[in-house]
Amino acid sequence: MFKKLIKKIFYLLFPLRNVILFESAPDYSDNTRAVFDEMLRRGLNNKYKFVWIAKTPCPFEEKNVTSIWLSNKFKIRYYYNVAKLIICCNSVFHPLRKGQKAFYLGHGAPIKSVKDCCFLRDSIDYCLSTSKAMEYHFANELNFDINKVVSLGYPRNDALTNVKVDIKKILNTTCKKVAVWYPTFRQHKCGRTTGATNALPIIHDAEKAIKLNEHAKINDVLIVLKPHFAQDLSYVKDLNLSNIRFIDDSFFVKNKISSYEFVGNTDALISDYSSIYYDYTLCDKPIAVVWEDIEDYKKKPGLVKGYEELLKGAEKIYTLEDFMGFVERLANGVDLLNKERNEIKILTNYACDGKNSERVVDFILEKFLK
Repeated sequence: MFKKLIKKIFYLLFPLRNVILFESAPDYSDNTRAVFDEMLRRGLNNKYKFVWIAKTPCPFEEKNVTSIWLSNKFKIRYYYNVAKLIICCNSVFHPLRKGQKAFYLGHGAPIKSVKDCCFLRDSIDYCLSTSKAMEYHFANELNFDINKVVSLGYPRNDALTNVKVDIKKILNTTCKKVAVWYPTFRQHKCGRTTGATNALPIIHDAEKAIKLNEHAKINDVLIVLKPHFAQDLSYVKDLNLSNIRFIDDSFFVKNKISSYEFVGNTDALISDYSSIYYDYTLCDKPIAVVWEDIEDYKKKPGLVKGYEELLKGAEKIYTLEDFMGFVERLANGVDLLNKERNEIKILTNYACDGKNSERVVDFILEKFLK
C-alpha cells in the first residue's frame, strides 16, 4: 500500500515527458542506433529529448541528445519513469506506467532457441520482425503475442547495402578476398556454456589454426575473425597468424564504422547459428555455416523449427577440410548456393531496398508519436 502511494505521488510530481529512451548492446549500436540516426535525420530531437542507457560516454553532440550510465541508478529510474517511448533491442525495458510505450526491435531473427530464457511481457507494444515468414519464430521464441509482431525489416541491415567502405585499406591488406567469420557464443570465460565443448569450432588447437592460416595465405584470402566477447581464444590469438585477423568492437569504434558497414563490404561470411546469416543474404555473396557441433546445439540450447530449410543458402562446414574448400572456392569466384541463398533472402527479409529504418520510424510516428 505504501509503495503504491509513493508511486502515485511520483507520477503526479513527474508526469510523462517528451523523452525517448534508447538501449542497445554494444552501446549506441544495432537496430536501435539505425532508428536513432533516422530520427536525428528527421530532426525529431528538436521536439523530443533522446536519452541513451549506456556504459560508455555519449558520442553525440546534437541538440537534446544525452546518455545516462548504467551505474547511475537514480537517473535511470527517473528517465525510465518519465519517457514517453522506450526503444530497445537487447535488454527489455517494459513500460512502467499508463501512457508509456515500448517497441522491442530485437537483435536477430532466431536460429538458436531462446524460448526458455526470453520473455516479452504483454506490456511491450510491438516486437519487430525481419519478415512475415519469420513472425511465427519471433513470437514463439520470445513467448509473445504474434498479433503484436510487426514486419518492417531490420533497420541495421540498411548498412549492409547502403554504405561503401574500403575495408582493405582499413585492414591494411592486399589480399584478393576478405572473409568475415562471426562465430556465435559457445563457452563463457566464467564457465557458462552451450552444448558445445570447444570455445571455437574447427580450429580447436594451434596446429589446426596454423593449417587453416597457411591455406588462406596460399589462396590470398584474409579471414577476419570476430569472436563472441566472452570467449577465451588466447591459444589462437597468441600465434599472430598472417591470414587470420582478430577484431573486437573496439575495431569499429577506432575506424568510425559500424559492424554491419564493415560486414557488408566483405567478400563472404562464415558463421554458424547466428542471425547474421539471414542479414548477410542481402549482400548476395557466399555464406558458409560451421556445423561441426550441430548435434550439441540441437540439444542445448536447441534450434528453431525448420532450421534446415532456413539455412539451405549456406555451405555447411563440418571439418577443417570443408573450411579450406570454402576458402578455395571463394578465392576462385565459385558460388555454389546463389539460387538457394536468394530464396532465403526473399523469405527472411521484409524488403531488399535499404529502407528499413525509414519504415520503422514511419511506424513509430504513426503508432507512438502522433
